[in-house]
Amino acid sequence: MRPSLLKRVLFRLHWLAGISAGLVLGAVGLTGGLLGLEQPVLAWLNPALHVDAAGRALQTPDRWIEAARAAMPGYTVRSVSWEGPDHAVGVRLARAGARPTEVALDPYSGAVLGAERGKAFFASAERIHRNLAAGPVGKQIVGASTALMFVFIATGIYLRWPRRARSPSAWLRMNTAAKGRGFWWQLHAVVGTWLLVPYLLAAATGLWWSYDFYRNALNGLAGVPPPQRRAPAGDAPVAASLDVAWAAFQREAPEATRANIATTTAADGALEIRYQTAASPHDRAWDSLKLDPADGSVRTREAYADQPRGRRFIASLFPLHSGSWFGVPGRIVAAGAALLMPLFALSGLWMWVLRRRNAALRRRAASAQASLEVRTA
Repeated sequence: MRPSLLKRVLFRLHWLAGISAGLVLGAVGLTGGLLGLEQPVLAWLNPALHVDAAGRALQTPDRWIEAARAAMPGYTVRSVSWEGPDHAVGVRLARAGARPTEVALDPYSGAVLGAERGKAFFASAERIHRNLAAGPVGKQIVGASTALMFVFIATGIYLRWPRRARSPSAWLRMNTAAKGRGFWWQLHAVVGTWLLVPYLLAAATGLWWSYDFYRNALNGLAGVPPPQRRAPAGDAPVAASLDVAWAAFQREAPEATRANIATTTAADGALEIRYQTAASPHDRAWDSLKLDPADGSVRTREAYADQPRGRRFIASLFPLHSGSWFGVPGRIVAAGAALLMPLFALSGLWMWVLRRRNAALRRRAASAQASLEVRTA
């Protein structure tokens, strides 16, 4: 195939992919960027959830659960989240026919601190990000659009391949003197090149939540068995008390900075507490203690660092997707790249409008020239 013909074919493919998936990816990217800002925004909106720990005695999980049940009668407690000594405790509850909810408590007084402002907004943003808030059909649309990102990236690189391909400035420097359609092309192509790696990473990891075959393939490569579906909370034994296990956990893991306490026991009767420390590499790197809820004895202990490499890779997929694997700078880059995703849909659409307008102007000019030549013949 001649280079000029190949370029026209790839341009058409890039354009068709943009029409079919560009707006979807714009919505997914915008909501993904908002989700990347969730933690600092919620912290700013909810200063009451940061509590003063000075000179105060921490209450126990049983007291927290008692307060949460009093605030939400008819709900079943699913888990308790401890986020450190200066942050509210979260008790997660569920009820048949209702969405799961969480009650925030002062871990020292047990007082209910009220609903977390902004949580509903980010929950809606997450539904749009995952499936356009359209259930299984939306999930398939998001998955197909995410897969098309690889088409965007491959065709986009070919179409903008510069003559001085070995020069970084040819790839990364924008010509600010460009006007009209040239300016929009510069914006579309150069910004896309800058964000190439974050977009590749987001697409490659995002497909994990879209397609079972992709997830199963990665599990197989990593040597991780498919996750077993958990039994409904109502079918699992509920621990009569968490206090003994919690006291044992504090002795066994004094370096913990956050923890998630299950309220139901496993088949062997053990109660699991997952936790992180200041040395945890990312927000999905959980160490685990399984304790006897009756006497607090340790059944098993598993550090994240001791897990097989494949399990650690699978656990890292979401931190890679969100950028948190790279710390605060990674979060900023991932959120910024996601928020800029609508730019490519809008700039591509506007270039198409300008292209159509310029083509119409050329046709009118050619028609006028032909008419003039006929009259002067």
